Amino acid sequence: MGEKNFDLFEQEMETGKNLAIQGKWKDAYRHFEIAHELGHSVRKRHLAAHRSALQAAIKTKHPGRIFYQLFFLGFATLTSTP
Repeated sequence: MGEKNFDLFEQEMETGKNLAIQGKWKDAYRHFEIAHELGHSVRKRHLAAHRSALQAAIKTKHPGRIFYQLFFLGFATLTSTP
């Protein structure tokens, strides 16, 4: 992951976390999804983004997103390069 992508990843995760603290879970989910795309090439960051997005999906009680995040969290755990 390039330095620029790392910085953008960290910014999106931080924004998502701040929104989650405020209870703005739908907005937080969107930022975690952006972070997911930016962190896709690094397993630790990829999985962190999926875990955060899963938490947001659970808080918003969105079954489709919960299923999606559970599925891809498992899939990424098995297929991502360390």
